[in-house]
Amino acid sequence: MSAERRRTIEWSIILAAVGAAIAADLLQEGPGAGGVSVYLIAALPGLLTYLVWRSPLAAALVALAPMYFVIGIRTAGGPTFRPELAIDRAIPLQPVWMLAYGSLYVFVVILPLFVVRGRGVIRRAMQAYLLVMTLSYAIFLVYPTSMSRLDDVAGEGFGVWTLRVLYSLDPPYNCFPSLHVAYAFVSAFACFRVNRGVGAASIVWAGLIAVSTLFTKQHYVADVTSGAAAAVLAYVLFLRGSSRDDVSDADRERAPLRALAAAAVFALMIAGFAVAYHFDR
Repeated sequence: MSAERRRTIEWSIILAAVGAAIAADLLQEGPGAGGVSVYLIAALPGLLTYLVWRSPLAAALVALAPMYFVIGIRTAGGPTFRPELAIDRAIPLQPVWMLAYGSLYVFVVILPLFVVRGRGVIRRAMQAYLLVMTLSYAIFLVYPTSMSRLDDVAGEGFGVWTLRVLYSLDPPYNCFPSLHVAYAFVSAFACFRVNRGVGAASIVWAGLIAVSTLFTKQHYVADVTSGAAAAVLAYVLFLRGSSRDDVSDADRERAPLRALAAAAVFALMIAGFAVAYHFDR
């Protein structure tokens, strides 16, 4: 694909994303209803991303992120589906799984930022993220889902406290497919293209993140399996085709240390929440 054609496609994606976001904001009922400026302000990080990185793909990813909340607001109060199975009802709520669940916010941003190297792999990874994002958003709109969960989490302890914080920030919508799971596996697959050892460990951790969405009652089994399937599709279409020559030997050798640095960032995040929990008590 020529550079000119690629730029045309990428900018078309950005324009379509902005247009869809503005349309959704105009149609929604709730905070920001009818206020295009709400989305434009939210899209400013996307513009800044482009100015810094000069990457339409990176800008599209950042600019599209607020659409998750716009769609969630639009879904609230309307009819929703609940793809709940008997196994979902049998899985108990276990707040201790918040440790794995919360790791996604480092896993999906910091880990690939530290580990993934090589222009070709980076571009393919962003394409994979963009695919699962846009595919999921489309499904959210045509098949709105909601999660059945407790209004209040009983008990005490750090896990219970963090789960209450999560429930207060993340409305129980946009469940099928699970973007939490899809993003986790795309991150792991991208790391695998750089260093197989780091990739294998990341895939195992992505599996734990997937399980955590069930025990924190954030997703149903159907959400998890569909999210994983979306990530596999993105891997097959984009990441699998990356060449080993896209990554230097030095970057492959340094990948484990960089992954440990990402783990250290997660440890700092946990420590910060522990301090907040101590003072909140």
